[in-house]
Amino acid sequence: MSQEPKRTNFRHVELAQKILDVAGERGMLPGERLAEQALASLCNVSRTPIRKALQILAERELVTADTDGGYLLAIDPVATARLEDTSEGEGENEIYAAILRDLSAGRIGESQTIAALQRRYEVPRQTVQNALMKLAEESLAERGSGQQWMLKQFAISGDATAKSYEFRLATEPLALTLPDFKRDIPAMTALRQSMLILRGMNETTFDRKLFDRTDFDFHLLIARSCGNPFMAEALTNHHRRRRATPPTVHINAFRLMQSNLEHIQILEQIERGQMELAADLMRVHIQLSQTQRPRLAGRGVPPAFKLGAR
Repeated sequence: MSQEPKRTNFRHVELAQKILDVAGERGMLPGERLAEQALASLCNVSRTPIRKALQILAERELVTADTDGGYLLAIDPVATARLEDTSEGEGENEIYAAILRDLSAGRIGESQTIAALQRRYEVPRQTVQNALMKLAEESLAERGSGQQWMLKQFAISGDATAKSYEFRLATEPLALTLPDFKRDIPAMTALRQSMLILRGMNETTFDRKLFDRTDFDFHLLIARSCGNPFMAEALTNHHRRRRATPPTVHINAFRLMQSNLEHIQILEQIERGQMELAADLMRVHIQLSQTQRPRLAGRGVPPAFKLGAR
């Protein structure tokens, strides 16, 4: 009796694409080694899903097995077409977005069951379950008692952004000054490469997707490095939720360019061990992001953040 072929996990396909994106952003060439630990750090996952994603890339002949173990890049990641999403993944993303839209608009309550969401959206049970799991991973939902799932409407409410900035002002500068903060030099080096790529762009060519990924990785790196597991968990969950929630206002490219410069300066002070200064700069960075209105004088860049040519 023939065995049914194993279905590819959509999450692993998504992670495989992220590995290619990271390789492209860092200018990697065919033949270069893909280090599992570095990829796990950059993608903010453990090494186990990285291995699964690399196996998918190997099956598609985009990476090759190294004789010393691990994988080597087999193609130019920039010139390679994006991996095709599975229909299951597309449905999962559609229901995920629909739940957030309906929750934000008050069309559904915070307490839901898979069966109720199945009836509402007329999709298979597994699709709803996958969407809820994705919401849970991003701290936008959690399992309740029995068959209940609790959706977190406060995280996408009208004043969620303001409350998010209040939380970040109280926690992120503090995280930088905790006594057990440990600098992850390889991750910082990789982040700097992305930041410098962004720094070389102008308002017309600025890559918002690269900025979003770099911004997320930067703030997650601080969370992971702080040395306090309770603080790390709280900040990690918050930034995952922040990334998953659609922005309520459009932020112009210049503000994002300015934000990238602020990230670079904070990173420089962390590298130098000047943690109090890094915390002060983080505080200013969050406050500037909160206003989202670049000032005219000096195009909005305060003296502490003006960077000389290098």
